[in-house]
Amino acid sequence: MTPTTVEGPRLAALRARVRTRSTEAVVFSTAAVLALAHAFDDALLLPGGGVPLTRHALALAIALAATLAAIVRFDSMRPGARAPTAFTFGVLAAVNGGRHAHHVIHEGTTANDITGVLALAAGVALVGLAAWIPFGHRGERTASPVKRWAIRAAVLPLGLFAAIFFYLPVGMAIVDIHSLHRAVGSPPSADYETVHLTTSDGLALDAWYRPSRNGAAVLLMSGGGGDIRGTISHAKMLVRHGYGVLLFSGRGTGNSEGTVNSYGWGREKDAAAGLDYLATRDDVQPGRVGALGLSTGADMAIDIAARRHDLNAVVADGTAAISYQDVKQYNKNPVTRLNGWVLFKAIEIIEGRTGPKASLADQIARSRAPSLLIAAGEIEKSWGELYDHAGGDRSQLWYLPNATHTAALRQYPRQYERRVIDFFDDHLGQRNILGSDD
Repeated sequence: MTPTTVEGPRLAALRARVRTRSTEAVVFSTAAVLALAHAFDDALLLPGGGVPLTRHALALAIALAATLAAIVRFDSMRPGARAPTAFTFGVLAAVNGGRHAHHVIHEGTTANDITGVLALAAGVALVGLAAWIPFGHRGERTASPVKRWAIRAAVLPLGLFAAIFFYLPVGMAIVDIHSLHRAVGSPPSADYETVHLTTSDGLALDAWYRPSRNGAAVLLMSGGGGDIRGTISHAKMLVRHGYGVLLFSGRGTGNSEGTVNSYGWGREKDAAAGLDYLATRDDVQPGRVGALGLSTGADMAIDIAARRHDLNAVVADGTAAISYQDVKQYNKNPVTRLNGWVLFKAIEIIEGRTGPKASLADQIARSRAPSLLIAAGEIEKSWGELYDHAGGDRSQLWYLPNATHTAALRQYPRQYERRVIDFFDDHLGQRNILGSDD
């Protein structure tokens, strides 16, 4: 009888607390649970083949603990703590869910999109709740006038600091490691073969190969979360001059297995699988293999050239950073690079793995392959100068001040084609310009 006597009052008290929860707490709890449901979906159901269920365990545990703690404590928080709590949960949920709304509009709806759109709605509700709380509790005067004015004076600088060093980098991390499925369609022409690559960690990647007519071939790597379609224009340019081209969807993009990472973590294995395939081709002569990468693909072209000695020329269009090691090389001020540290640390937590240990500057210094670095605009020029200096005599920087990121082929087609083809001809041993029906 003793347990019943003890549990009865406790259960009654719990029920009374639930019945007396404020409307604000009910709204927060409901929205937070919807956002958490999508976190479970992302962590356990979205990852494709080859991704262990434990990959996102740490991020999921943090999301679960933070959500439960906030729900339990929300009613007892002061309004000044409730508002930023609701805002933080709301912004992160809206950023993640917003990508799914875009996917529904442009690509169609998947099961993961349903929880994603619900997370977006929850995020909007939470941000609205954060805006309402100060208004709803105005005039309560729980603090002295001096304290109230001190809080008001601190809101703007603290808000800017949080936006720059937390909301922005964490939001970017959420976006940069989520790739929602898009149909890749068919190869550019019947001359392309559909092939399948297998990485050293067992992932299956989709690829297209156009055989070489001059004995040389180029591995093409798209940017960030882009898939096999991202380098079609560059492939057609190379094919016009007789080069074989291998295009592939990196891990987690297109129809390829694995988890995407917009900074290329793991894609060195994808590139290695591509080089292994080219080594089996009778139409490709040894010592005549190059790589052309765009954005993150440019970073990975530099990285794989340091790891492999069978890559003989690299064109890196739009290179920047793949890890915090690059941020440290680029920016010597530990304060202004703090948001970079938060960004990459957030990616490590969400993905359940650490980033590359070597910087791209170190990698290009180790590489034996000559490199053509293409920089569009002032920011890319700064990154390009860093890597060009590290590459020494084997590197050359081509700066296009009026071009936009990875769009130089479209904006300056003749100059781009001449510069890139001349570079590959010089270093892959082919000077004849061959005609093509592509």
